[in-house]
Amino acid sequence: MGPASARCLAVGLLAAVAVVPLQSTALREFLIAVVGVLSVVAIVVGVRVHRPVRRAPWYLLAAGVGCWALGDVLWAVVEHVLGSDAFPSVADYAYVLAYPVLAWGLALLSRPAGRTAGRDALLDALIVATTLGLVLWVFFIAPSWTDPEGTLLERVVGVAYPVGDVVLVTQLVRLMNARRRTPALVLLGAGFGLVLVADLLFQAGAYLPVLAADMGLIDPLWIAPYACWAAAALHPSMARAGDEPSGTALPLTVRRVAFLAGVSLVLPALVLIEAVLGVPLHSVEVMVAALPLIGFVLLRMLGLVHRMSQQARDLAHLAETDFLTGLENGRRLTARIEDALGGPDAGAPARGAALLLVGVERFAEINETLGLRTGDELLRAVAGRLVVAADADGVVARLGGEAFGVLLPGVRSGTRAVERAIDIRELFAEPFRLGEVTVSVDIAIGVALAPDDAADAGALLQRADVALSAARERRDLVARYAQQMETGGALTPQLMSELTSAMAENQVVVHFQPQVEISTGRVVGVEALVRWQHPEHGMLGPLAFVPAAERTGLIRALTLHVLDRTLAQAALWRAGGRTIPVSVNLSVRNLLDPHFVNDVRRALERHQIPATQLELEVTETMAMLDPARSLEVLGALDELGVMLSVDDYGTGYSSLAYLTRLPVRRLKIDRSFVAGLLDDDASAAIVRSTVELARHLGLAVVAEGVEDDATLLALRDMGCYAAQGFGLGRPTSADRIPAMLDAIETRVPGLVRERIPVQRTA
Repeated sequence: MGPASARCLAVGLLAAVAVVPLQSTALREFLIAVVGVLSVVAIVVGVRVHRPVRRAPWYLLAAGVGCWALGDVLWAVVEHVLGSDAFPSVADYAYVLAYPVLAWGLALLSRPAGRTAGRDALLDALIVATTLGLVLWVFFIAPSWTDPEGTLLERVVGVAYPVGDVVLVTQLVRLMNARRRTPALVLLGAGFGLVLVADLLFQAGAYLPVLAADMGLIDPLWIAPYACWAAAALHPSMARAGDEPSGTALPLTVRRVAFLAGVSLVLPALVLIEAVLGVPLHSVEVMVAALPLIGFVLLRMLGLVHRMSQQARDLAHLAETDFLTGLENGRRLTARIEDALGGPDAGAPARGAALLLVGVERFAEINETLGLRTGDELLRAVAGRLVVAADADGVVARLGGEAFGVLLPGVRSGTRAVERAIDIRELFAEPFRLGEVTVSVDIAIGVALAPDDAADAGALLQRADVALSAARERRDLVARYAQQMETGGALTPQLMSELTSAMAENQVVVHFQPQVEISTGRVVGVEALVRWQHPEHGMLGPLAFVPAAERTGLIRALTLHVLDRTLAQAALWRAGGRTIPVSVNLSVRNLLDPHFVNDVRRALERHQIPATQLELEVTETMAMLDPARSLEVLGALDELGVMLSVDDYGTGYSSLAYLTRLPVRRLKIDRSFVAGLLDDDASAAIVRSTVELARHLGLAVVAEGVEDDATLLALRDMGCYAAQGFGLGRPTSADRIPAMLDAIETRVPGLVRERIPVQRTA
């Protein structure tokens, strides 16, 4: 509660307490009138300060409260100055006028935003109004109206008070149900509730001699509502009190059901009490009130049944829908697969289908680095693109995490299924624009056929998952299930559980492969290549654990481990009198990690290696994942003095012109192009044009996968800067590197100085 609102409520309640011991009736009436006037002022001030969007209801409430305050002033004047006790007096006209004005203000505040919530709130209000109206009719309205001694005007004014109470209660119940119960609304409702109690006690004075003897006992109940209304208007939540609906429909909670049931039982309870007391029964009145009450309750129950039916349909839909993407979920996809396999009826013919299990590569890194919101946006974007790719004949479902399933009913050819998978992958060549971030992602696809690969949905999903694991090990990232795949990745879970401890125990080691400057035959550096000397499974190559480390998020720790071991070895060579530049491959996580530049700086300082002696390699796909962030990190590394190069050039989707925007100095042509250099015209043209264009752009080209001297000489003739491959030196342990480098620098310089023409094998 705001300070002004709290102070106002406290002062008002103190005034309500202080009025009790006052002996002077005139002083009491004066204090009540003053509090009423101050309440009107507070409501107007609250509107001016908090500026609610809907001001008319609050001004009407101020006017209604003003009528009440005016009535208090007139009552004090008429009774204590003029000495008149006539009924109705001019004060009664002001009091009666307050009821429709206040009801109008409450009606505007409770005006519903949704049809369902508004209908339910109105029905609840009518149920309460019918019951309360019957009670007031029996005890107050009927006796006042049938009083033979009263004039018509006296009877009309006497009836106006309880009727006004019914109208106010109706609007109040509607307001509390149609709007969220903010502090301002609670205070507003409390004020009207106190007015109702005070009104009923005042009118009950005609039946209770105790009240009639000292009506001053209820004077605090006239002051407290003024305090509540003023506090409501001064509370900050009043600005939105009329703009926040309670929901699309009122929840029928146990408390609400009990309340409505209790209200409905008032009618039979009234007849029962009259029968027990032996007073005349109001059977006709009860029957007349029961007819609309039953109708209102019936409409409320019909609305509840309709809503429950709708909720059942919604729950059934949610049970088969992924909440994030809106796609079908695994449960629904399983049912569709069973249907494609013939359904539960064993005699039904199997129509067959292809299941494509799609995994978003490096999603964990994107999610952790760019945030959960970006990750969720990416999943929704991927889902949309898969729906387009599946076309009208396919069904797309999200199976959890970054995994999606694409079911192609009627596709029973493995060749056709793989073609569809390749078509889907091509759609992901275009980056995703997610707010202010551009993200490039790749997908891997595992393909399994029903019923060829599995006879039930569970087995088909499992085999598609096996194919997906195999696809992630391939360059094209697409794999059709084959039985021999079942054991191919069996070690992966075990290896991932052991990787952290293996790094701590130095089982993860680094081998090095030399890079040779072609024009001179001089070794210009070595590339660090990770290996795992496993105590049970022997020496494991990177394909056995690096892709899985990428997927599980362990790649960051692995990259930093390799960097530290590589720089430590470079320091040993440097201490031995031999300076050998070293290069380390990066993960995309490193390019998205804001702390990576500091990690590199600390590693260089720890091992006392100049930044110019370190080369860091990134793939073009990594650099395109988030170009803005990649450019920022690579720029910081370049300022640090580290050599940057692009690895596996030609396997991604970027152009050489795009890569020149990055601060890279070397370009490594992928081995798939170099391997066909001598016998494939297309590969030779690609390598030659890349070398020439890179030279004009100021980039040095390193060719990977050089297996023989003829390929080396062909690269020399093309003007390629450097080469590495088995033909020059295989990856080996650090202790063998000095001898290998000596052997290379003894043999290769003489080879590259020869001007022997290279024969094409055609």
